[in-house]
Amino acid sequence: MKTKKKLFKRYMLRPFIYMAAFRLMLGGIFLLAWQQFIRNAPGANMIAGFLAALYLLFAFLIYLRMDGLAIPRIKNYRSKMKRKDPTENLGNMADHLDDDTNITYDDLEDDEKDACSFLSNLVCAAVFLVLSFVL
Repeated sequence: MKTKKKLFKRYMLRPFIYMAAFRLMLGGIFLLAWQQFIRNAPGANMIAGFLAALYLLFAFLIYLRMDGLAIPRIKNYRSKMKRKDPTENLGNMADHLDDDTNITYDDLEDDEKDACSFLSNLVCAAVFLVLSFVL
């Protein structure tokens, strides 16, 4: 890792939970759909093991990115696709001073996004690894 700072911070909990839950649901949907629609499919334990290995591979690739590996890209296409905020005033900010600020995944810095993604992939890999032994 580039710096020796804490990997996970308290405000990253909500994006982490949302990301892990979404990935677990996707893996579960894939597992159930594979069992339902593919004839002579391998057992559910083998598919859960495959999903665990896949999430471990994703976690390893994110770990490499956190360690400094960078893939050169042609251009940053996301900056062109982002919608600009409207310039008109939609209300007074004093109305929202007492509101709790919710941090989303898009509000995080790049290293914090990598940490959330890395930890959510590890959680998903652990869940599917346990499922591969249970099913």
